[in-house]
Amino acid sequence: MYDVEKMLAEGRTIFSVVDYNGQVVGAVGRNLKLSPKYKAVGKGFVGNILTDEREIVLTEGAIDALLAEKLGDDITYGNPGRDRVIGVVGEVADEAIKALAERRKKITLFFDQDELGRASAEKLAKRMKEAGINVY
Repeated sequence: MYDVEKMLAEGRTIFSVVDYNGQVVGAVGRNLKLSPKYKAVGKGFVGNILTDEREIVLTEGAIDALLAEKLGDDITYGNPGRDRVIGVVGEVADEAIKALAERRKKITLFFDQDELGRASAEKLAKRMKEAGINVY
């Protein structure tokens, strides 16, 4: 399933990828000693996208979500709970943006500050704002 066995055999740490309904749609594996260091199958999120939290942080990936959660208060609105930080895998689907808007989420994008991270955050922020989401 999702080439997980191969990723495990390569020594990758595996994270489940879920869609906006919380259904597993893929996996992402990471190993710094391999190239590419990330291997992903499916697009979606790593984390609890169905959280009841109104204010959430979206990061550029699974490891970033774990690090943001660990950093705590400054990044997660004073509550470093697991339901506040969610990693993005691939491009965010229109259906996911619609679901976040319907759930009246306030979103902070916490992407890498390299050229790709800034461009991805700007593109996603524009799409979210067009859907009526408060995004920072």
